[in-house]
This record gives sequence, structure tokens and C-alpha cells, in this order.
Amino acid sequence: MAEPYDSTGAASKPGLPPSAPPALFRALAIFVCLRKTGYGPRDHTARKMRARTKTPALALGCLWAAWSSLACSPEREAEAHSAPDESAQPQEVDRSSPPASEASPQAPTPAEPADSKPAAEEPAKPRVYAKSRFVWIREYPSSEVQWIGYLWTGGSVALKSDQIYYGPGCEHWYAVEPAGYVCVDGKRATLDPNDEVYKALVPYAGDLSSAWPHHYGESRGLPRFTTVPPAEHLPAPLGSNGSNGVPSHGAIRQLSANPFESLSLPGPVHEGRTRLLPRSTVAYSAELARPEHPLLLAADMTWVPKDRVTPYPKVTFKGVELGGDVSLPLAFFRGKDRPEYALSPSGELSETGGVFKRLSYVELTGESIRVGDDVYLQVKSRPVYVKQSDAVLPQPREKTPWGTRVGSNDTTGHPKGRATWMEASVWGGWLIAYEGTKPVYVTMISPGRGGTPVPGKDPLETASTPTGNFPISGKFATATMEAPGEYIHSDVPWTQNFSGPHALHGAYWHDDWGKLKSAGCVNVSPLDGRWLFEFTEPAVPDGWHGVRWLPSKGPATLFVIHR
Repeated sequence: MAEPYDSTGAASKPGLPPSAPPALFRALAIFVCLRKTGYGPRDHTARKMRARTKTPALALGCLWAAWSSLACSPEREAEAHSAPDESAQPQEVDRSSPPASEASPQAPTPAEPADSKPAAEEPAKPRVYAKSRFVWIREYPSSEVQWIGYLWTGGSVALKSDQIYYGPGCEHWYAVEPAGYVCVDGKRATLDPNDEVYKALVPYAGDLSSAWPHHYGESRGLPRFTTVPPAEHLPAPLGSNGSNGVPSHGAIRQLSANPFESLSLPGPVHEGRTRLLPRSTVAYSAELARPEHPLLLAADMTWVPKDRVTPYPKVTFKGVELGGDVSLPLAFFRGKDRPEYALSPSGELSETGGVFKRLSYVELTGESIRVGDDVYLQVKSRPVYVKQSDAVLPQPREKTPWGTRVGSNDTTGHPKGRATWMEASVWGGWLIAYEGTKPVYVTMISPGRGGTPVPGKDPLETASTPTGNFPISGKFATATMEAPGEYIHSDVPWTQNFSGPHALHGAYWHDDWGKLKSAGCVNVSPLDGRWLFEFTEPAVPDGWHGVRWLPSKGPATLFVIHR
């Protein structure tokens, strides 16, 4: 599986190039400090690894992993919209332990002896702490076997034990929860929670408890620096980036000094790019306030000139969780506000003067009226109608991928587990998530601007979204995406690979849902992206930043994409 380097559409701005490069993608080589590649489909058998009771000297080699980039190029004519006020808030996940079971009334708890002592609390497991990007988790303690996941800057994962394993590529392998092994070399990863580099990085790592792990903006053409540069090394100021109705950077952590001033950060913590072209995007976490030339701290711990970044409005659209008081059929409204219609006493339909707000939704009764060439759909909550052509109308298929009728009780027992799957319509602009036969979530999407694939042509050439049945093959909490010409989308949240270079992922650079827009990937809002990321399988284990689906380890959510 390739790492998801992809670029979907950044919003056009006045004074910037009117079009993006063609949607053809190149391979991107990523440098990783290990010994051998261990990358590819080779079949490895488990080998015996000897546990070490003494601490050996560290040994490191180097690895170049060539990863094909993901297939979504910058948009040509995308216009960012302000988010609606009525949007929902992020759905927080309850990660607390279940409550202890109560004592049975038939079997009361015996009284403790007078001299008894309270049981000691179980000590917290030791953890491994990531000091850079791409701290690989391998299936066995060897850099020669495939990776099954990875940690990210500022992240950590519990160890299964403090036992050390020796294997190719590293002399300090540790088993981590719930599976796999990590090389702990002291440079990219450490066992010390008080490591000064790790502690300095943590406050500026992505906040994965939020649907928006970073702040985001559009590059106006900028250099990137691994250390705070003197003023003479910065480009001439471009002027205010908060004028002409563009919002300011808003509430952001303010720094009075460089938090890494006295530290030597590991090289792989930075992406390695020295510049971002206009219309690339920037993810950042803090501002270094200076009388002149204030800087932003980017997600890869580089420094960029604040005046060269135009902040994006926060994208807050969210789809609908089904069940309880909300059910299908329903209608979303894309593009702009849409008029309401009502029946007059004479039986004619006419506009009421009321509107359905852009990006809002209404439930429908399933009843409709045809007037000439137009169809009007009856709203469930009040006696008004929606014009069918004004709405995005999610329509569940009749049967599940395994043949059971949607909405019925499934007695087949197939597939096992949660039986999660998703259905998306490219031309319809919608997605439904299912658990078994039950629809549980529905939202609008922005698929490829070329629609469905053209027979005989690669979907990349036509900016089309592939159709078919695809397992989710990899999940990445954030991933930087690249198109030819060094056009970058930084730290795209909630990325899920489903077909070669194509992915379902959050998009923070536009708010234009229900329309053909990307270069082939399936865009969803950050709030939708996070909900779907937590819903789909394989699950990303606690502390991991990315996971790779291995069929032998469990099921993957099936993504069904059609016209």
C-alpha cells in the first residue's frame, strides 16, 4: 500500500494562477532512518528473535521508500464559502473504561479483615514516544518485513513489556499494543517520557481529539525554515492577509520565543521542502509574535512567514446520524439557499417566500407531485415541498453487498463482525454508511470533477472517481498530499485509501459539498471525515497515527461507489 500523497482542489484566489497543473502524479521518495526497505509485497515467514537482557549499542542504517502519490490535483475553479452558522459541533468519542459491575444482591461482598490493605493500583504500562514522523510499526522485529502502522510526532503507544528484541535494522525492538514492533533508537523514538525533544514537540503536534487537528491556510508563495530565520532572510511582506473580507488567523497559540531554540530536532520531523508555491496549503499550530515578520509554526515544525498565509474559513458542515428521530428519506441543499413550495387552495404549487438554507437538510415523507417536467417532494415536518432538482437525495440500494435486503433483519450471519460498509453516488453527491443492513450516517461528498471513469482511460487522466466495490486498505489521521509542480496539501485529515491512489478524506480548503470538485478522490468535510474514520474498519489502535489493512488480521469496511 502506498502512502497517500494526493492533492485535491485548493480554492482559487484573485491574483493567483487561474489553473492548476494536470492531474498526473509522480512518485515521492521519503527518507526514513532504518537499514533496509522492507517495503513491498514480499512474503516473510516469522523468524525467532532472541530477547536481549543487556542494552546493546545503537545501530542505524538508512532506507529510501518510494511511495506513489495520491490522485487528486489542485482544483481549477474552486471558491471557498463561509461555513453556515447552524452546523453541528464535533462528535467527541468516549474513550473511558466501562463502569465496574455492581455486586449481585444474592452474593454480597464479604467484609475485609481488619488488617487488610487496599489493593495497589496497577502501574501504567511503559510507552514508546515518537520524536519524528513515520515511526514504523512492523509485523515482526525486523525492518525487512512490511509495516502495519506507524506513530507520528508527539504520539505514543503502550508497550506490551519492557523486553528488548534484536532484529535486522535495529538493536532495540519493542513489542507494542495491540500488535507489532517499534525500533527505539533514541533519535526517532524514545522510552523516556521526559525526553526534552519529545516534551518540546508535544504541544505543537496535531490535536486528533478535534476534527481539525491544525489551523489551515493557503500559501501565497512562501519559504520554509527549520530554524527561526533573521529578518533579512525573509521575503518582502505582501501586505495584510486579513483584508477584503478574508478572516484573520483567529485564536491561535502565541509564542514569545522559539520553543526549540536550544534543541536539535531529528531531521525526519521536517518534510524536507524548502518552499510552498501559491495555492498550496499550510497546516500550522502557533504564531511566533515579533514586531516585524511574525512567523507561523507549521505542522512539520518548520517556520513560515505569517503574511504569506491566507487562513481558510473553518469548514463546519456535518452530515446526519440516522436513528432515533432522524431517518431516510431526506434532502440536503447544495450550492445556495433553495425556495420552499406549497400547494395553493386551487391545487397549484408556488413559492412561499421561505427558503431551505444551503447545506441544511429536511426529512421527506416519500410522497411527490409532478408538475410538467419538475418533481416536488413533500417535507415531513410541515406542509411544504422541495423541488427535486434543487436537492441532494441519498437513496439506499435495495440490497447489501452480500445480498440481504437493506433495512431487514439479517439472519445470514455473513459477513462476520460489525459488517460495516459505505455507499457513495458520484453524480448524486452523497454517501451513506451502514452497519449490517442498517443505514447509520448520511452526508454530502465532493467526488472527482470528471464524474465517473471514461471507458478506456485512466481515471487520473479525467479526474474521475473509480466505481466498484473497494475495501478500505489504509487509514491515516493526517497525510500530506502532492501533485506535480510541488503543489501541496499539508496534513490532510482523516485519509482512508480505497483504490490505488484514490482516497476518502477530509477537505479543509473548500465548503462546496454535493458537487463534482476533486481530481478523483472523495472529499468530505473534516467533521464527516472524523466520524467516518472512527466508524470504518480496520480500527486505528490507540496511539497509532496510521494503520494498514492486513486481510489476515480482520475485516475492512467495504466502500461501494456507483454513478
